[in-house]
Amino acid sequence: MPRRVFYRIADRPDGLFDAVVRIEPDRVIRRDGFASLAEAETWADGLRALMAALGAPLLHEAVPDTRAEAGPARGPEAAPILDGDGTEP
Repeated sequence: MPRRVFYRIADRPDGLFDAVVRIEPDRVIRRDGFASLAEAETWADGLRALMAALGAPLLHEAVPDTRAEAGPARGPEAAPILDGDGTEP
């Protein structure tokens, strides 16, 4: 049975974008430093085509909105991106 594969694109404080791919149950792969959101989305489209050919469609991972719980609005830099072992790089 194919594993489920999720992706999300995170914007960084320096204006670049990172793509984070999670393969269930516990594998995380990152592609860092896209110059634009369009470039990151184009990369995700290519990955989507590859994963579909392998029988594992790429799904957009919804990131929960925790702003109501956390108080003042926070930027995306407040949510760390983790390595495959669950630790920060």
